[in-house]
Formats: sequence, structure tokens, C-alpha cells
Amino acid sequence: MNKKKWWKISNGVSFLFLILISLMWIYSNRTYKPNQIQLTNNEKVQEHLSKHFPNLTQEQIPTGLFLESLKFNTSTEVNFTGYIWQVYDPETYENWKKEGQPVGFIIPEAVDSGSNIEPTFAYEGELENNHKVIVWYVESTVKQKFNYSKYPLDHKTVWIRLWSRDFNRSTILVPDFDAYLSTEYEDAFGYDEDIVLGQWKLLETFFDYRQKNYNTFIDKSRYDKKNLIHRPELSFNIVIERRFMNSFVEYILPLIVIAILTFATLMMITKDEKQASIYGINTSGVIGVCSGLFFLVLLSQIQIRERFSGSKIVYLELFYPLMYLALLGVSANSYLFDRKNTDKNKYLKWIKYEDNIIPKLCYWPAILGGATIVTAVFLLPQNHQTYQSTNPQKVALNLNNYRVETVPFSLISDSVLSQSSYQTLLPFFDRLIIDN
Repeated sequence: MNKKKWWKISNGVSFLFLILISLMWIYSNRTYKPNQIQLTNNEKVQEHLSKHFPNLTQEQIPTGLFLESLKFNTSTEVNFTGYIWQVYDPETYENWKKEGQPVGFIIPEAVDSGSNIEPTFAYEGELENNHKVIVWYVESTVKQKFNYSKYPLDHKTVWIRLWSRDFNRSTILVPDFDAYLSTEYEDAFGYDEDIVLGQWKLLETFFDYRQKNYNTFIDKSRYDKKNLIHRPELSFNIVIERRFMNSFVEYILPLIVIAILTFATLMMITKDEKQASIYGINTSGVIGVCSGLFFLVLLSQIQIRERFSGSKIVYLELFYPLMYLALLGVSANSYLFDRKNTDKNKYLKWIKYEDNIIPKLCYWPAILGGATIVTAVFLLPQNHQTYQSTNPQKVALNLNNYRVETVPFSLISDSVLSQSSYQTLLPFFDRLIIDN
């Protein structure tokens, strides 16, 4: 048997599998298709409402959002901070104040995380068209369900649903597009350019409507069944992409090291007494090494399962059964290799052939081949196209048309408004008068 030739074949096949895995990772990590249902201007909003909600007669309240921070507390809870504002017609606003009709918004998916605060009134002013604008500072945690099946090569869309505080539902919220420089496809707007996302990278933001069907009657005397279903609910969506390198170093790199150590243990299995004495390892030693590596792999998998508790099996988890099989296979190979083949068993003969050369040749092709199949099954079924980065000049919030004249009370301090936010929202404070 020409061992050099077979080692070249084994290494070539392994290298081919490694290239295929890398290409699939690159493809999955660099592709993103912008959401086609997003609303990009006022005309599309009216077109969408007239098409899907033709009988709506409610007053429309322009609403905007500016994101200051975004953080995943758990796999299903997202904490965010920022500013939410609403624009009111002055006559309508005065009538509502006389009637005691509430203004503002509700975040229906908010949960108590221990750090939430009630929306804090920041200031009140007027626009150039004499409309009234009211701004709140918000810190809230929303509970949402995400698909982590492609972890660590996944994209997430975090949505912030907004309701009007008007229980009678005589108003609906519409996006305040006039407050942003650009809201076209693939644009990112409504967030602080200095936002810290940790292991995430922001791709785009957009508004859309989510249609919710309700099957509960709170007040039967005022609502009928047709009124309770098909409600347009405004959502501000943040599309983020996971930074692959963080997860690679945390989970995949340790698995690679363990796979190399397992292969090194396999290479020490030999009938050459001189080499065996140099290695200082026997069957019990091989099994002991594999047992120790097994517990390391198990602890890493438990950590991932706890991180995504309640989620289905994620892509990265399927590398762990491959390692379990590798560790079990090397242990079994060491035991069978040391057995005497008195019955001339063809399987033992296959294992003992050329000092255990066949299992050694098959190790990396088997490991990487299984990883290639798993990667293809989990990552390839998608219809994504290449994502193009956002023009940085389109990210800033355009608030130059805002002319603030009155502030009933001052809550604009370092505890509410950071220096970075102040610079970003500086146009808000033109001609600002603070009540002392």
C-alpha cells in the first residue's frame, strides 16, 4: 500500500470539504434580502391602508422612533432605549385635552425586566406647520420569539409594536417619515450612529404594519366582531446580523481543537512497541483521554442549550454529535485494535491493516464530510441576495423642521440624554426655552 498516496487523497478530500463549509458560511453570512413589505414613504402608507383596511376612518397620528441602545437580555427578551415622538394637529390636540382623551402610545409586548421605566416626557414643541410634537424617552424590554436554527450565521428582525393609548381606537399610528433623511429600501435610519450592539451588526430599519386578529370582546355594547379584527398595528423593525467571529472563537474553535486532539490520540494507536513506549499510551489511556474530551464537549453543548432554551435545535449544535461519534469511534478503535484476531474476523483484519491506517485515513474526511452535509441542510435553504451596506450619510435623523418653543418642565439631563444623543438631536433644541 502506497501510504503517501492515500494520505494525499485523504488530505485532499478533507481540504475540499473544508472549502465547501467555508464557502457556505460566507454565503450565509453575507447575504440578506431586504424586506419587501416595508413602508418607505407616506404614499405607500396610504396605499397599504386603503388596500388592506379600506373602512378605516380614524385620525392618523404621525409617530417616529429614535433608537439609543439595543441589547438581548435572553434569547427571547430584547431591551431597548430611545425616543418616541408623535405629531398632532393643533386643533385636534386642544379638543382632546378638553375631552380628556389620552395622547401617547403603548408598547404591547413590553415585559417587566427589572430595569424598565415608564415612558418619560422629554419635551413638547411646535413644528414649522404649527403642528404639535411631543417626545418621550423610553426604556423597555419586549418579549419576542426568534428563529435561531442557523446560529451562528443568522439574521434577526427585532420589532417594536406601537399602539395608540386611545382605548376607543379612534386614532391609528402612521410613520413620521418627514423626520428622517431617507427611508428607502436598505436604508438604516432612526438610530444613534454610536450605538453599541455587541455581537450584532445593524443592517437596516423600516416601518411596516402587522395585521392582528383579536378574538376577545371587552365591551360588546360598543364593538362588533368586524371592528375587533384586522387592526393595523405600526411596527418599527431593526434588522441585525450576528458577528460570526465572536461565536466562532467561543464555540467552533474549541471544537476544532478537540477534534485535533482526538486525531492525535488516534495517531498514537500502534503495534510498534518502540513507538508505543515513546507515546506512553495504551487502550485505557486512549479511553481516558476520550472520556475527558467528551465532558468538555458536553459542557459546551449544555451551555448552548441553556443559551437558547425553548428553541429548536440550532445549526451549531449538530457539530457536537459528530464529535461524540468521533470520540466513541476512536475509543472503540483502540479497544478492537488491541484484540487478538484468533477467529480471523474480517472487521478486525480491516482495522489492524497496516497498523490501523484505514481509520486514520478516514478520520478527517468523515468528520468534515458530516459537517458539510449538516451545513448544507441548515444553511443553504434560503432565498437571500447579497446585502449592500447602507450609505452612512442616510443614517442620521433629520429633525431640522422641528422648532421647539415651549418645554413645560425640564427632564433633559445627563441621566436622560447622553452627550452623543444631544449632538444627534441638536436640531430639536433650536430656540429652546427651559422653564426654571
